[in-house]
Amino acid sequence: MRELDEFEDGLIERFRNHPALRGVTELPVEDLHAVLLQRRFLSLAFTMAYDLAIDLLTDEQSKRIARVIVREEYPDNTSPGSTPSHREDLMTDILALGVPREVLVRSRKSLATSACLDTTMELIASAGDSKYADIELLTILRFWGEVLVSVEYGELWRRIGPVLGDKSVFYYPHHVHDAKSRPLAAASPLSLTHSDQLGLRLVQLIDSSEARERFRETEEAVVAVKTAFYDQFVPAS
Repeated sequence: MRELDEFEDGLIERFRNHPALRGVTELPVEDLHAVLLQRRFLSLAFTMAYDLAIDLLTDEQSKRIARVIVREEYPDNTSPGSTPSHREDLMTDILALGVPREVLVRSRKSLATSACLDTTMELIASAGDSKYADIELLTILRFWGEVLVSVEYGELWRRIGPVLGDKSVFYYPHHVHDAKSRPLAAASPLSLTHSDQLGLRLVQLIDSSEARERFRETEEAVVAVKTAFYDQFVPAS
């Protein structure tokens, strides 16, 4: 597990250093808004990705973890229908950052964003047909849907944090509860973040050199998808 942690941490650092994320504090406001609006479409696909993976998982414990996570996206803490979904919270943060509502309403997926979403769903579907389906699917959910999301929002927070502060209802909470707070080598049932909950089950399932290789190759594919999304915001040389 220590070797997998080192491998994963290297991918995380490589992704964190993507020019579009590194340069977020220097972006003109309109360009920042464009990033946030396109990134919103990835968030809208979060539950679709989880639902597809749940359909394809064969390990019941993995399914239960994924179900809990996806249902947290639609909290109902008081009377039914009175609590905004996480996607509504995202819109709240975007509008609080100064994006005009009419701009959000008129926003559409770019070709690069659409390709990213298509590739993600194909990656999940192909994982479900693998000999190591449960390992690959959990790896995608954890790395695509949790670990790298926390990295993205952490980098974006350097720019949007001074504006939103403790009023953020989406970006900062997701940066915290999606994060990899423990290495795989120290996986614990006491961990509370989504990444660590999925990581604990992964540690229990990865039991061979071939399984470890599938983990590595899947994470590489996930980073490639995420990188392609942010490439669209880097000016052509």
